[in-house]
Amino acid sequence: MTLRVTDALSFVRRWTATWWGAALFGLVFLFPVLGNVISRLTKKHGWWLNDYDALICGAQSLAHGQSPYSLHPVCEGIRPAPFVYAPQVAAFFAPFVNATGLMGARWLYLIVLVPATLLLIWYALFKLMPKTPFVLRLMTFAAINGSAFACGNIGIPLHALVLAGALALPRTRLPFIAAVILGALVKPVFLTYLIVLLYQDKPLIDRVRATVISAVVGLAAVAWLLYGAGPLSAQWHGILGAIVVQQQPGIGFFSYTSLIGLPGQSTGAQLAFVVFAGVMALSGLVLAEWSGLEPSERIVLGLGIAQLLNPRLMDYDLMMLAPAIVLIVMLAKPLGARTFAWVSWAFFAVLVLAVVLNIAEVNAIKRAPIAVFVYCGITIFVAARTAQQHEARIRGWVKDPKTLFAKAA
Repeated sequence: MTLRVTDALSFVRRWTATWWGAALFGLVFLFPVLGNVISRLTKKHGWWLNDYDALICGAQSLAHGQSPYSLHPVCEGIRPAPFVYAPQVAAFFAPFVNATGLMGARWLYLIVLVPATLLLIWYALFKLMPKTPFVLRLMTFAAINGSAFACGNIGIPLHALVLAGALALPRTRLPFIAAVILGALVKPVFLTYLIVLLYQDKPLIDRVRATVISAVVGLAAVAWLLYGAGPLSAQWHGILGAIVVQQQPGIGFFSYTSLIGLPGQSTGAQLAFVVFAGVMALSGLVLAEWSGLEPSERIVLGLGIAQLLNPRLMDYDLMMLAPAIVLIVMLAKPLGARTFAWVSWAFFAVLVLAVVLNIAEVNAIKRAPIAVFVYCGITIFVAARTAQQHEARIRGWVKDPKTLFAKAA
């Protein structure tokens, strides 16, 4: 008797029912990451931590009275990418680099980077989450470039710090908020993490208040970066435009607008992002409120939506998204077999495509932006179908908004 497979999860579970099938499955979907990492390890001229090199090279340059903002930075013994952070960041790290030297700073950084990376991998793959099957979480790694692990970007330990704060959210918000604002002082896009507070399992007024207050403090911190950069401000903004906006728009929203001729700094791209961000944030709120999520699952959802809200998403950000997108896929299951089949196969197909593009070395088509685009579509679709289940309630709120505010109070 042939078992009829109606959704991708059933197909994957059949595939991994035997040990050899599970081993083949893992090899297929981890190949894009492992292949890149192994290549760097075996190549004679493979180089690691180039993003971190940018940070310490910029700090050393500033300490020596030179501008850290060069499109082609040179520091002896390392291979830095251009320094794109605020001058205050270079000033903060300068004493550390002076004390340890460039190579010493690299070795000491591993003490932070390795456990931070392991924490993110644990969260993405192994943290117990009954509604997020391991096999689907493993598949998400097909969209991640191995350079995310090799570049040593400071974003990895910052993500780990935010994750540690998020794990403490059931008890207290302060460590999470502090971690987010600290991250925003290096990477202002970390402020999108504050959406997690809005999705918590607490009274709506309390959530809105915490989110708004935290956002005001976070924006004030970012404003200090922007307006307190001093004489290097113009150079910093110049390299941001040249590198961050034009050459490396990332794999999120600004990568899509760049494809149609709207770079991230353009008014059109920014207005479009406001609309996109509103839709994504609302979609997450619908899922948080009406999908029967546990308090811990709401946090997982928020951590993932925060990545989709990041207009300049990068490969090293995707580990924080993995459990959330699988959770969203699984939230389609109560909406009906047909809905779950469409959603699960869309998820499966884009990650199979990612593997194929990697094996075929098709560099003209980037797998990560395609995957993130599909993730956004899945999120909006599942949220829209979930909202349909509450159409009468929504109509009531439209007719009399006071009922919503009364409930929130």
